[in-house]
Amino acid sequence: MTEKINTQAFDVADHLRTPEEMAAYLDACILESDGDPAFITKALADIARAQD
Repeated sequence: MTEKINTQAFDVADHLRTPEEMAAYLDACILESDGDPAFITKALADIARAQD
């Protein structure tokens, strides 16, 4: 029998509070993106939502 795992939604934009945190997040995403423009676009969208 498989056990059901409950998860909670996580939105990184809720945790990016300062310009320094946003810059660090973008830097990390660029390093991890392996040149994938969609990954970087998503990171920029996360930062834009965090600024609202």
